[in-house]
Amino acid sequence: MIPASSAEKMVYCAENMDNTRTMRVFDRSEVFFHATDPLASPWPYTVPVGGQTIVTHQDGMVRRSYHEHVLILTLSGAGRVEVGGQVFKAGPDSLVWLDTSQKYGHGADRGAPWTYLWFAMAGPGLDRLHEQLALLDNPVIEDLGNLCDCFEAVIAALRAQLPDCDAHLNAQVAAAVAALFRKRAATWAAVGNDPINEVMRQLRRRIDGHWEIEAMANIAGLSPSQLFRRFKAATGTTPIFWLRQERMMLAEHLLTATTSQIVGVAARCGYSDPYHFSRDFKRHSGVSPRRFRQISRNEPTGSS
Repeated sequence: MIPASSAEKMVYCAENMDNTRTMRVFDRSEVFFHATDPLASPWPYTVPVGGQTIVTHQDGMVRRSYHEHVLILTLSGAGRVEVGGQVFKAGPDSLVWLDTSQKYGHGADRGAPWTYLWFAMAGPGLDRLHEQLALLDNPVIEDLGNLCDCFEAVIAALRAQLPDCDAHLNAQVAAAVAALFRKRAATWAAVGNDPINEVMRQLRRRIDGHWEIEAMANIAGLSPSQLFRRFKAATGTTPIFWLRQERMMLAEHLLTATTSQIVGVAARCGYSDPYHFSRDFKRHSGVSPRRFRQISRNEPTGSS
């Protein structure tokens, strides 16, 4: 996530959690790596890499696929972010959340160098939260400069590599994600009666039901074509694909946290045919339900 850049000293003013403002300085791009075994770690999140970046428009765009979620907090200048065929501007105090498994690009806008703090993260629920926050439609969230201390704490932990590094990283990731959620909560409250939100609530409430587009459209009070357009605009995906993702998230939880047989997990996730369930699950996670359970419990391959 750090392209080559000119080493120009950058001074910026960031707002602390107590609303006081202090001057901070960094004069070069730095990146720090951290290795964690997600199967052995007791912590839900991993932060494999993070750092601080100074980049100019001449350095071009970053487009490589990392298959991780990345948070970028702009300190000064402005970034250009490309997602879903659209271009967004990330100015000071804005936060960008990118799913780097999807097609994306980011680089400095024209003008002053773009300086930012960033880190990559992985863990349960991040795909789902990214979707629920509608970040596929707009990955930029304004007025989150108060997270500067959080990002600096992540980078400090990555730099120090102390024995309790993972504990510190998980605390900061949780704080950042909670701040994002709170930021969007007011918007969600304002659209609490939105028909698309009502469809999603009903799908979650009866996730094991036999759902057809016509039934979803009736809940929303829309035609099937209107539902499709509005649902995709709100979530970045189709109702059927969204429901399948919700079911796969539930399946992962049940396979990890319960001893239910595969056929029982399939039924609770809306699949009457275990073969169909296993096929969809492997397409989603890359392994069979049985193998996923073994991996999540650190069991040998031959275990049942």
